[in-house]
Amino acid sequence: MSGRVRFQMKSLLRRHIWQWLTDTAVQLGGCSLQVKPIVAYIGVILIPVVVFSLYTFHQLYENTIHDITVQNQYVLDTELAQIHSNMEIMERTAQLAISDRNVLHYLTEEREISSDELVQFNLNVFPNLQHLLYSNPNIENIRLYTSNPQAHEIWPMIFNESRLPKTSWLTTAQHQQGRIWWDIYKGPKSLLQGQAGQESEAVRYMALLREIQASGGKHAGLVETSMRLELFSPKVFGTPQREYAWQMFILNGKNSISNGGKSVSSTNITADSFQSGPIPIPLSDVHHLLQSRVQGQGGVFDFTYGNKSYLGLYRYIEGLDAYLLNVVALDGPLGDLRQKRNAMLLIISMLILLMSVISYTLHALILKQLHTLRESMKKVQQEGDFQLRIPVYGRGEVAELALYFRSLLGRINVLIAEAVHKQAAAQEAELQGLKHQIDSHFLYNTLENLKMMAEIERQYPLSDALTSLGSMMRYNLQWSGPCVALRDEIRHIQHYVAIMNIRHDNQIELDIRLSSTFMELEMLKMSLQPVVENAIKHGWSALQGPLRITIEAYAKEDIVELRIQDNGVGISAERKNAIMAGLVQTEIHSREHGMSGGIGLFNVHRRLSMQYGVGYGIKLDSIPGQSTTVTLILPRRHITGGTKHDNQAADCG
Repeated sequence: MSGRVRFQMKSLLRRHIWQWLTDTAVQLGGCSLQVKPIVAYIGVILIPVVVFSLYTFHQLYENTIHDITVQNQYVLDTELAQIHSNMEIMERTAQLAISDRNVLHYLTEEREISSDELVQFNLNVFPNLQHLLYSNPNIENIRLYTSNPQAHEIWPMIFNESRLPKTSWLTTAQHQQGRIWWDIYKGPKSLLQGQAGQESEAVRYMALLREIQASGGKHAGLVETSMRLELFSPKVFGTPQREYAWQMFILNGKNSISNGGKSVSSTNITADSFQSGPIPIPLSDVHHLLQSRVQGQGGVFDFTYGNKSYLGLYRYIEGLDAYLLNVVALDGPLGDLRQKRNAMLLIISMLILLMSVISYTLHALILKQLHTLRESMKKVQQEGDFQLRIPVYGRGEVAELALYFRSLLGRINVLIAEAVHKQAAAQEAELQGLKHQIDSHFLYNTLENLKMMAEIERQYPLSDALTSLGSMMRYNLQWSGPCVALRDEIRHIQHYVAIMNIRHDNQIELDIRLSSTFMELEMLKMSLQPVVENAIKHGWSALQGPLRITIEAYAKEDIVELRIQDNGVGISAERKNAIMAGLVQTEIHSREHGMSGGIGLFNVHRRLSMQYGVGYGIKLDSIPGQSTTVTLILPRRHITGGTKHDNQAADCG
């Protein structure tokens, strides 16, 4: 499985787990209070315990696999060492057999050997060859095959090459130019044809064949060294034991291995030993596993076959160009481990189930008072019975909650009574307000009559002053809400300045520099008059000349700065700082800070802060002897409701 596919599977698993947790949390939210703690206990206890158990058994699994791997690697390396040792013995024996000059001379001499030479060879040279065979008990045969017709056969070690059967592998071995050829055959004890009593007895051998060359590289024969397979590799070709959980094979990547003149048939190596072995996997599948998993000189891999787990360990066999494979069945040790894990999880689940039952029963007793309180609340909500007396049991938290709820019902009854009294008082106030409204209409009518008399007497300035005064009084006395449009405040300021100009001989000039867009902005009622009034009373000296009051507005993102600037005497830095400090204090110190009576700058600042929040209010700047600027910081909001962004608002200066 590739890393990308594994990553996608893990991501899909995480999404499913997260979705399951989310659905579970939603369903848990609708459960009763008696069930939620039980579910919480199960989650708090079961999940960590299960995770810890799975982690612990995973570590045991890894340790078990590691122990099995180490143990079977030792068995594999031991068998590999024995195979190499036997191969070395067979190679050394074959080399010693043909390294004797007298033996080589006997096999390659083209003239007929005399009787004396033959006797001397039998007495002095041939016993050395026999000693090689008898000194190595694992060696089954040492045979020299010569193609020289002049050489006499000496049984059981020197034979004529014409006795060998005409097989393809023998023909190939005869032309290896002195290199070693390995092969395994199943047949009679001897490769020779026609030996009596040998044809019917079948034996498995590992045979080493090496070409004998005469002078000039001419083919002179073969040397054969053979060893029984059960001695060559006892664990591969020996009698298999059913109680063993492993089985060894000698395999390679092809049906026949060939490399550098060395060959071995892997089909004949493992067929018989596998059929009676304890690992129920066909040989072809074992061969395919090795081909698909082998990497380098050795390694370990795991695989599953027939719903059973196996472990494969392999080592490269130098000289044979083959691999020694050990297949280990894991069902035995891992099956016991899985049974222990499942038993542990079952015990944990039963304990948690028992604890849940006990907890549920205890919670039912504990939450009895809470259920009573819930039913009482439901009765109050459905029937509106605020005179209900809730029973209180014990002194626990739920009992305290019931006591508080009973007190709350009593408080609600008191508030209901107060609301009735306030409603009656409001009706009385409404009657009083109607009376004052009648009085104000009488005052408006009186001012209107005076205005008409002034116009009849051609006292037009007086008529205009009376008009402005009436408008101001109507604006002051009619409150439909705390906020008005800036247009209404400007009109009120114009009336106020008009009246003040009668007193000051028209020396006060009001310069309004506001676009129509700003005229629709929302602001608090009666928030401009205290600023203009301070400019006239405290910021202007008649000796300085006419007073000019300029009103401008600037838009900055979601706020509007409304600036009222005069060309009066200004204020000192100390007094300005004192006034600004007074704006943020919790108590009014108007006389100390030089503010006028009535609403004053402090009240305007406080009203703006309370209406719109922190950051809104008044900011004061002054240049002594030149000017004073009062800036009202307002939200950019239309009087029609909601916050509006005027992209066309610009500097009106």
